[in-house]
Amino acid sequence: MEILIVPLIFLLLGCLAAGMVAFIMCLIAFSRLRNLEQKIRWLQEAPVRREKGAAEMKAEAPVLPQKPVVSELIPPPPPPAEAVSKVREEVPLSAREIKPRVEGVTEEEKSSILTNGWAGVAKTLKTAETMGLEQRIGTKWVLVAGVIAMLVGIGFFLKFAYDRNWIGPLGRVVIAAIVGLSALAVGEWTRRRDYGIAARGLTALGFAILYVTIFGAYNFYHLLAAGPAFLLSILITAAAMLYAVSLNEILAAFLALLGGYLSPVLLSTGENRPMGLFSYVTLLSVGGMLCAIFRKWRAVNILVFLGTYGLYTGWFEKFYRPMMKDAGFIPRADLDIVLGWLGVFFVLFLVLPVLYELVRRVKAKREDVCLILSNAALVFYYLCTVLYGHYRESLAFAAVGMCAAHLVLMAVIGRRCQQDVPLRLSLLAISIFFVTVAIPLYLKLYAVAWAWAAEGIILTIIGLKYRSLWTRAGGMAAFTLSCIWLIYYLPLHQAAFDLVVNRPFLSWWVTAAAVGIVHGMYRRDRTLGEESRMLAEILYAGMLLLFFAGLAMEWFYHVRYNLATTARSYPGHFEKGLVVLVTVFMLLFLVRPLRPAGWINKLIALLIGLIGSGYLLICFTGFHHQKFTIFSNGSFGIGLYFVLGLLTGGWVLKKQAAGAADRALALGLGLCSIVVLWLLLTEEIYYYWHYQGAGTGEESRYAFLGQMYLSVMWAIYSLVLMMLGFWRKVAILRYIALGLLAVVLFKVFVFDMSTLKSVYRIAGFVVLGMILLGISYLYQFGKKKGFFSRL
Repeated sequence: MEILIVPLIFLLLGCLAAGMVAFIMCLIAFSRLRNLEQKIRWLQEAPVRREKGAAEMKAEAPVLPQKPVVSELIPPPPPPAEAVSKVREEVPLSAREIKPRVEGVTEEEKSSILTNGWAGVAKTLKTAETMGLEQRIGTKWVLVAGVIAMLVGIGFFLKFAYDRNWIGPLGRVVIAAIVGLSALAVGEWTRRRDYGIAARGLTALGFAILYVTIFGAYNFYHLLAAGPAFLLSILITAAAMLYAVSLNEILAAFLALLGGYLSPVLLSTGENRPMGLFSYVTLLSVGGMLCAIFRKWRAVNILVFLGTYGLYTGWFEKFYRPMMKDAGFIPRADLDIVLGWLGVFFVLFLVLPVLYELVRRVKAKREDVCLILSNAALVFYYLCTVLYGHYRESLAFAAVGMCAAHLVLMAVIGRRCQQDVPLRLSLLAISIFFVTVAIPLYLKLYAVAWAWAAEGIILTIIGLKYRSLWTRAGGMAAFTLSCIWLIYYLPLHQAAFDLVVNRPFLSWWVTAAAVGIVHGMYRRDRTLGEESRMLAEILYAGMLLLFFAGLAMEWFYHVRYNLATTARSYPGHFEKGLVVLVTVFMLLFLVRPLRPAGWINKLIALLIGLIGSGYLLICFTGFHHQKFTIFSNGSFGIGLYFVLGLLTGGWVLKKQAAGAADRALALGLGLCSIVVLWLLLTEEIYYYWHYQGAGTGEESRYAFLGQMYLSVMWAIYSLVLMMLGFWRKVAILRYIALGLLAVVLFKVFVFDMSTLKSVYRIAGFVVLGMILLGISYLYQFGKKKGFFSRL
């Protein structure tokens, strides 16, 4: 290990040298920038000087006929107005604002301008504009890199020296303090000599080194007691913030706080010392709050937030996450420390984002609301992590406490800044979220799913109020997570239960209701235009699908667990109930004004109708198991109920039709109802005669009767469709009737002729013939009355 000492010493010296090199480069770059600005100013005034000189020469020799000699040396300039305009376009705005100074322009540069004319001027100005990026890099970014390099190098030097015992603890602390104070002194010296950028960096570096020094002296070397250490930390924080605020130096405040938050990471010993760590972090956060009183520095607020919760997260994940994985909970003795500091940070960052607004009585920005929301989300996440498993009732009370805290802040803002309605509404929405979550937590419902659903409402309210796309997208993501949690808790029931009045079913309906509330928000919003209408349609469909899924599963488990305990048999009950639900929800996708305007829900309704039709026809074969009264039984009634639902849906679409697409959807539902009714009648007649002959020994005779009545029913059905087609003047009904007649003719002449007895064939042919004659008469009558000519 001793071999590594020399390279490490060189590495440390390199880090220290990098900072000094950065400082020297800043001074050189700043000096060059100053000279360049003076040259640009001289070039900017060149046209005016030339006009003035020409006017003086004309005044001194007005009688001379020849041209002035100077005109042979200097190319004729463009018109004065155009020349000035051209120069002002090519010179950056910052150069125009520089006070007139002619010093620093050499005679060679002046002669170059006189020799090359305006082309040389343009080339020089373009070069100056290109040099702007280089100057910014040399003055600002190199400075920041140097400060960070110095800070990292000193931190690693202290740690390395501690590991090797090169310097005693007192010597290390004294050296670090001297370096920090020296950086402050040099920074102030450079600031007074108008090297502002370099001064800011050195001052920020000095404060950061002093932070590291105090932290190391107290928490690692134990040279200072808690009282003196924190008193010195308070003084350093106050000095840094006072310097930054008084001179409006955000860079100094940012780098000082950054160094303060990095010092526990760089000097960590791996020991669990939360009191020292978080007391120190709290002081840094208070320093950020002091800045917020006088300056609205969003970067500082965000840094304080990320630094504080970043250190808390690292501490929790290192010392308590493994404990929770092994034991499943945190012991009561450690719980006070974990939650106590979490509560302190919650209060700090509840106030910090809006402290400037409260002091100045101005409206909050969108970033402030996002910080408050992020603070609430992080605190509640750790509360759930710590309390959800074994202290759920305590978690409910904590949620109520967070609700109360946001309500108090809302009341304070109402008194200090009444015009800030969006912020007050956001705080109210957050409060509603926590009280909404507290109820399922206390009652031990699906609390996580409820929490995500409430979070979706909150994010949507804030996103619509502040027109934030990402916040609204976060609301959609929250609803997605809520649905995932609902699916995670499946199956809904595993034993007998109280129908509807139970926690799992209520959780599905609460989530659906939350989606419905957000659907209403987008539906009422008029600023998003087509996007708002589309989202309202999607959310309405999501709400209905969640309601339907909850009801369908509740009915399924009711039939499986509750009805199965009774002595009575309930064959096909789930399928029949599901057909009823499908019918209701198909209509809910169509009826206005329940559904929002648009095509999505109408298309979903058509798909539900088609899928429901197939499901009904397949399941209907199992509805009957014994003799029954034809056309007067519950199973056939449910089938008719579904057919009426299809007809009603088609009628609703036709009444609300806004174009050809709506009329096509209405026609599709109507045709679907015709086909489903025909097949239902067919199945009803077939199974009636099938069970009539079952067990009688005359099964073949009853089968012949069934086939005969099927032929008769098909013929009558086609006649009814034909009459409706003539009455309502709907050609497609008449075509369907003709097609069905073709099917009847094929059945009678091919199938019935070969399988039925004479008496059944006679009846089928007679009825079919009468119906065909009647239809022929209808066509002739319509032709005679001019029915087809008026179509």
